[in-house]
Amino acid sequence: MKILMCTDGQPYAEEAIRFGGKFAHELDADVTVLFVRPKAARGDSIHLTTARKKMGEWDLEIPGVESLKRAKEILSEAGLVPLLPSGEAGVRHTFRESSEGGVELHLIGRRPAHVRLKLREGESAEEILTEAVQGRYDLILTGSRGHKGFASYFVGSTALRIAEFAPCSVLIAKNIRPGHNFLVCTDGSAFAEKAELFGAQIAQALNAQVTILSVAPEKAEQKTAQEQGRRAEMILAQLGIRARVKARVGRPSEVIIDEAKDHDIVVMGASGSSAVKRFFLGSVPLKVIEYGNCPVLLVRERPSAKRPVKARGQG
Repeated sequence: MKILMCTDGQPYAEEAIRFGGKFAHELDADVTVLFVRPKAARGDSIHLTTARKKMGEWDLEIPGVESLKRAKEILSEAGLVPLLPSGEAGVRHTFRESSEGGVELHLIGRRPAHVRLKLREGESAEEILTEAVQGRYDLILTGSRGHKGFASYFVGSTALRIAEFAPCSVLIAKNIRPGHNFLVCTDGSAFAEKAELFGAQIAQALNAQVTILSVAPEKAEQKTAQEQGRRAEMILAQLGIRARVKARVGRPSEVIIDEAKDHDIVVMGASGSSAVKRFFLGSVPLKVIEYGNCPVLLVRERPSAKRPVKARGQG
């Protein structure tokens, strides 16, 4: 698994990296930590600065280096970056231009995993999405301050934009709690089944308890919801995960948000609806991300081919 962890140096971002480090270690995942700095003034680009110095010495006066140093420490604590006898992380490649844009430091990670610390320039959401496409990641992990409210959609929350436009699965890690009680949501669709399987991987890595939730919009459909939950239960049982099943009636987003109060992370599948349709009709996953009070894992199938991403001005 390839995981892209995003940081802006804030405490909530560091907590997200610490949380991701726990399951990345168990999954032997390749990890890249990305910091996006504003576009530099002419003559002051990252590329010109790094031509004279090495990031391996950690003495560059570049915005983001301190945040990446802190991320390295957190991943070392999680066991992803074994330390040398000197107490420093081993460096496979020093700070250099990446073939996929930006510059990176490649550390010697726990075999067979690799760890990269990376800087890009530009607008945060756009650069994160571009990195996700070019690097063909399986999961983007980003922290969030946990702000709620529909107004934030129009202001342009970076986390919401990433969740909506990402080409792969996204974990919005806000209000992280110490427990690992997963709420896996299913509606019987192919998207939900992918979410069940992906969520099961991380739940196993964290030795988490799992509850399967299926929501019936109308009372007459509750039996169907129960059957969908039992189907998901059987899929997880084949993977060695014992889960309990709940079937509730109501508006899906409201029921999931209410049920999430007793859980530590929500797992949901994402459909391939167009951005315009999601904007006007509303998306259950996006509503849960915006209004819910715990981390949300939004599972998408990774695209089969690279393609450019443009998110500027959206959201």
